[in-house]
Amino acid sequence: MTEFNQAKFESEAKKLVTKYLNYKVDEKELSIVGFSKVGADAKVMICDMDDHCFEVTYFGEDGEYIVDFYSYVECDKSDEEELQ
Repeated sequence: MTEFNQAKFESEAKKLVTKYLNYKVDEKELSIVGFSKVGADAKVMICDMDDHCFEVTYFGEDGEYIVDFYSYVECDKSDEEELQ
């Protein structure tokens, strides 16, 4: 098993997102907003300029990637008093 390289993983994840979007997107237009790694598995959250979020999961033991797509729909803002 090769040693995990976070920078390489993030670059591969961005390439997968650009491939998923199927139109010309520069990787520089994608922002990484979260990263986690547990054991051989890793996950990164990537957002684009159109309020789309992508969760790219790498399963290290299997060498497989999965890309999940999320789109911003609506936000309901509440304050503390409304929650009580």
